[in-house]
Amino acid sequence: MAINKKNLLVRTLSGIILGPAVVFSFFTLPTTIGLVTSIILITALEYFEMTLKNFKYEYKVFLSIIVALTSAVYGFSLRAYYSGLTIFDPITVYVISIILIAGFSLIYLKNTHKYKIAIESYLYGIIAISLFLSYFYHIVLNYGATTAVLVLTSVWIYDAGAYFVGLNIGKHKLSPNYSPKKSVEGLIGGIILTYLYIVLFEYIRKSFDLNLINPFQAIFFAILVGVIDTIGDLTESSLKRTYNLKDSGETLPGHGGMYDRIDGLLYLTPSFYFLMKILGI
Repeated sequence: MAINKKNLLVRTLSGIILGPAVVFSFFTLPTTIGLVTSIILITALEYFEMTLKNFKYEYKVFLSIIVALTSAVYGFSLRAYYSGLTIFDPITVYVISIILIAGFSLIYLKNTHKYKIAIESYLYGIIAISLFLSYFYHIVLNYGATTAVLVLTSVWIYDAGAYFVGLNIGKHKLSPNYSPKKSVEGLIGGIILTYLYIVLFEYIRKSFDLNLINPFQAIFFAILVGVIDTIGDLTESSLKRTYNLKDSGETLPGHGGMYDRIDGLLYLTPSFYFLMKILGI
């Protein structure tokens, strides 16, 4: 399979420009909330543009803003909860968001078929986009900014490894029904590269007494990154095929839409956090 050199160059340049800004945004909770909320807003709008084609644009923008705002409120509620300033479980913010949108949509749409479609779409968006990505707040508060950077960059490393290994030696299709270009060889190559990256990352963190994951534990995290990132990617591929779309949008030059870029990260963020808890880290 030939490499589209122009597209690869654009992808690389956009990554070089945006990558550092994204990474450094994780080093305080407020900037993390700002970053995550912004990404959620863009991703949610792309998602609602995809799933709510026959709805007014203003309604889709409104839903996107609420999805992003819910994440921001959740982030600050978590800080207050961990500091002992509130007795309410922060997840209540998401419960309230769902109830409010359900009530608003009943009044605004006045159509049972449209209401069903809107609520189904909103439930997936508020959970799989907003709540899932908001687990970066848990990671920053419990394990520090460098762990959040590890989660983010592990996805980048896996995607790059899976892409180039699959491109050069991929022969066995991983999921022909959802994404014909993905291969088993790409999955394995991506996991191996991710493992090496995590070990290197932790070796560097050890110099600052910040390391948390040992080489044995890194095996589980590398497999997790490969498997969960693939699930997220194939989920979005399935959605795009349902709505006959190649990309979710054109937000990022060379990468397509924001949803295209973070589809695996959405599912990985809470999974990474849960695995750290399971392993007692």
